[in-house]
Amino acid sequence: MMDKWDDLKFVLAVARAGGLSGAARTLGVNHSTVSRRISALEASLGTRLFERLPEGLAATPAGTEAMEAAKRIESEFLALDTRITAQDADLEGPLRITAAQLIFQTGLAEVVARFAERHPGIELTMIAANDIISLQRREADVAVRITDRPDESLFGRLATGQNRMFYASRAFVRAHEEAFSKNADPAKIACVAFKWWGKAPPREIRERFPNAYTSVDCDDMITLHAATRAGLGIGRMPCYLGDPDPALVRVPGFEPSRYFDIWILTHPDLKHVERIRRFMRFTADAFKANAGLYLGSQ
Repeated sequence: MMDKWDDLKFVLAVARAGGLSGAARTLGVNHSTVSRRISALEASLGTRLFERLPEGLAATPAGTEAMEAAKRIESEFLALDTRITAQDADLEGPLRITAAQLIFQTGLAEVVARFAERHPGIELTMIAANDIISLQRREADVAVRITDRPDESLFGRLATGQNRMFYASRAFVRAHEEAFSKNADPAKIACVAFKWWGKAPPREIRERFPNAYTSVDCDDMITLHAATRAGLGIGRMPCYLGDPDPALVRVPGFEPSRYFDIWILTHPDLKHVERIRRFMRFTADAFKANAGLYLGSQ
């Protein structure tokens, strides 16, 4: 019989990830450990839980049944954990914070450090992830997210609005000084693209420079910032990232435009846990105090 939650956790992780490597990353173990545990479980049950296919693993009927059981047990564990944590009124204990790496790198880490000085009894963990870490599954306690549509099932505080702007390296601006001095120009202006916005130069650039082209396509904002700094072209980025960088300047002739807000979020059942409540308020206040940087007005 399958009577250990650890066994079910491996089944659920493999089913969700669709393969051993993804499950291993989720569980924080290596590939061979997942393979060994699944094989041992199948041997003890006398049935296959997953079909080994070239494109990955597919759950058998028995595997699907095991996965559904695992989901039910996981849900009960998470609900119990949330209820117990919600009763915690102490300013000590674990606090897991997740945000994109860029947010930690450009200010949040310093906020966490100041909070830690005030509350040394709180055990802080910072989880840098561009993917959405689930607060419902208690993968983190607090999330700092860049979004205009925070999950309605979560409780949160709006930390600050944001604006974005076009930037380029100082050398790039000097090289195109004549073109940038005009409202329109046929010059072939290189742009750094962000793949989530599309590979073509932004509309505002194309309207002013019809022959603008994409020199490089980037898959995250840290890379886009580095490529713009290196002189690969005009890059559009949040003002808090471009304005403080002495290697970059705003491209003449453009104005800041609205970007996504920054929210501080948690599970609604945890909003009264003192260490979570304090951290959310402390972090939101820190962002608001620096709102001019995020809006590009300072």
